[in-house]
Order: sequence, then structure tokens, then C-alpha cells
Amino acid sequence: MATSATAAAKRRKSRPICGRRTAPISWRNRLDILVANAGISKAATIADTTVEDFDAVFAVNVRAPYFLVQQLLPVMCKGSSVIMLSSLAGHAVVGNLSAYAATKGAIDTLVKHFASALGERGIRVNAVAPGVVPTEMSNFTKTAEGRDFTMKMQALKRLSTPEDIAAAITFLASDQAQWITGDTLRVDGGSKL
Repeated sequence: MATSATAAAKRRKSRPICGRRTAPISWRNRLDILVANAGISKAATIADTTVEDFDAVFAVNVRAPYFLVQQLLPVMCKGSSVIMLSSLAGHAVVGNLSAYAATKGAIDTLVKHFASALGERGIRVNAVAPGVVPTEMSNFTKTAEGRDFTMKMQALKRLSTPEDIAAAITFLASDQAQWITGDTLRVDGGSKL
């Protein structure tokens, strides 16, 4: 029984993330900008967080961007820019999001390691850390109580928009940020100062 479980675990670990490992990526052009912005969260206390939920959050929020960068390295070169999405939750306690917050802390750490490792090739790696943005992941902002909660923790007294976050990502991807790497830019309206 233990042998078959060990073999199954080894097969899961060796599966490639992006198709077959033997098939090289064949794009004629290079990849200039990669924005790794997929993410999930699940609010739960430490006692109520299941192993399955914890693993799912780490799979999407940490493992996927890590191996996405790895798989796309052959088409990245000098001037390429990688932007990952972190979060206010990676820097401050916000609700019952300990597993999610841990993934965003991991992203901040990956950014530094990737920037160091890929800098020699001229590839910049940064992250944007949004605060509360009224999206499906922040449904609580649809209520008056949720909006009040958000406003109380922010220096700027308005709800963020996806365009606020997009502007920061666009900046980091641009040549105006060509001397910025290994950094996480907080775009949170002065949250939790």
C-alpha cells in the first residue's frame, strides 16, 4: 500500500505543468511581458483550513506562477518583464486569510529570488500588491459594511478599481521601470499604514 502511494506521489510531482516536457515552446517572437495574475482565496480560520483548501490555494497562487516562469524561460530574454500579483494580505493581517496571505508572502519572496537569478539575462521580475479591489474575490465590498471596513483601513477614502492595478502593472512592464527589479509595489490606497 505504501509503495503504490509513493509511486503515485512521484508521478504527480513529475508531471509537467505546461504540456509535455519533451515538446519545446516554438514561438517565433520573444516574450516581452508576462503577468501572472491568476489567484484564488478562501477565508477560513486556522482551525477550519483543510489540507485540500491549503494545497489548492498554494497550487494556484504559488506553484502555477513559479512553473509558468520556468516553462517560458526559453522565450524570455533581455528586456523581458515578469509581473506577479501579490496582495495587501502578504504584508498585513486582513480577515481570516492566513493560507492566502502565506501564498502572497511566498510571491514576494519568489520575486526577489527570480529577479536575482534572471537579472544576469536582463529579465526584470516584480510584483504588484493590490489592496481591496471590488472583484469576485472581494464580494464583501458590495455591502455598506464591507465598504466601510475597507475605507477605515485605507488612507485614500475610495474603493480601488481594476484600472488602478492595471496602471501599476503597465508601469512595471514599461521601459520607464527598466531599473526596477525584485520589488513589490503596493497599490493599496495606503492600507494598514
